[in-house]
Amino acid sequence: MTTTVNAKAKMTIKGTLFLYSETGTEGGYWAIQDENFISQPTDDWPHERWSYDGLCVLNDGDYLKIYHPDGTLLWEGDIKLKQHPVFTESVDVHDESANVNLGLWIHADQIGMSRHDWAYPFMKEYKGELTKHGK
Repeated sequence: MTTTVNAKAKMTIKGTLFLYSETGTEGGYWAIQDENFISQPTDDWPHERWSYDGLCVLNDGDYLKIYHPDGTLLWEGDIKLKQHPVFTESVDVHDESANVNLGLWIHADQIGMSRHDWAYPFMKEYKGELTKHGK
């Protein structure tokens, strides 16, 4: 008898943490952009290009490591999200160019952490490593 392993059962993604939001999401999702799907700046385009193929939204049961900019481990643990109804919760973000605080709608908080401590590395696009656990 041959046993087949589900390829989605467990995979690790290294990349950049961020709050994924665009028209139609009605708020932001905590996510990681796979480093394999980030194109470096070119002479024609001086910014990184992120492919949707590398977008990975965090889900309950995933395991995340968050790294300080100096590469040391900031936090690691299981993702356990408290979901919120649409347009009920936001995270404050300081816009330095306008010197104002903006509120960005979010869909969930990490259970056991303050919203600020959880959101900060995503807003500052820290590096992370996510182990997805397939369902």
